[in-house]
Amino acid sequence: MNVNALFNSDHHPIVITPAGDVSQAALHDYLVHNREQVQAWLLKHGGVLLRGFQLNGADDFRACSERLGAQAFDYIGGNSPRSRVAADVYTSTEYPATEVISLHNEMSYLPRWPRRLFFHSVIPAASGGQTSLANSSDVLRAVPDEIVRKLRERGINYVRNFQSSIPLGKNWQTTYQTQDRAEVESIAAEQGSTCRWQADGVLRVTTRCDAFVTHPQTGQEVWFNQAEQWHPSALNPQLRSMYEQMVGKGNLPHECEYGDGEPMEEEALAEVRRALDASKLLFDWQRGDLLMIDNILMMHGRESFKGERKTLAYLSET
Repeated sequence: MNVNALFNSDHHPIVITPAGDVSQAALHDYLVHNREQVQAWLLKHGGVLLRGFQLNGADDFRACSERLGAQAFDYIGGNSPRSRVAADVYTSTEYPATEVISLHNEMSYLPRWPRRLFFHSVIPAASGGQTSLANSSDVLRAVPDEIVRKLRERGINYVRNFQSSIPLGKNWQTTYQTQDRAEVESIAAEQGSTCRWQADGVLRVTTRCDAFVTHPQTGQEVWFNQAEQWHPSALNPQLRSMYEQMVGKGNLPHECEYGDGEPMEEEALAEVRRALDASKLLFDWQRGDLLMIDNILMMHGRESFKGERKTLAYLSET
């Protein structure tokens, strides 16, 4: 196998391509016999891209991920709109092609999240559509010290408002995969969240999380939150105004505040977005690519695109 840098830095993802045999059998044999080396590369580089092999579709994707030791992570309570296409395999986030999904660590709005993420390009976009990446430690270094200090001291409250009469975002039945209010309350409690049912049927779920995480194997402290993405300032101003007129300020599907309940400064969040943009890495998908990333060490997002795009995701417990 050939192993090369995907970008121009030693702590950014690498790409593995075949030196000869491009078959799945050859790739599976390589992964089985070199799993420890591949895992070592993942810890060093944050991501490993497998390119040029005969992988096509959900079944091939799942089989290859499992050769890499993947174990399916339960997406109950997950925020993104996804569709299951096969056992343990989902579509990537189903947002309109015109939208950019900002960099984030998967499910960092909950105390428990997948350790690794796997993505598979079935159909690359005609243009755009890159899965953006950023090293979480790069982002932490790029955010101004005063913002880091406040977030470290105060933490983050993620707030979800599930509207009962207006179709904004995922409803609680889809999010928690149940029709039972008592079961929702039990799941939320297990996830460290608090639930409040309002008289109009709206469910408000609040979860307090730290803004940073220390990787259990590397000992690195890294940026690990979705504050800028959940805060209303992430929305187009006109869209934000329209939604707030519909449901009232503080009642959007996603809200974000400091862990003590105080509002976050919008200029601070603008600084965070500038740090994310400065740290962003882009590569163009090729049909059949499989990307594995460490969800602590590497953030991901999605660029806008044109044409058909089909990317699958597997969230792994390990």
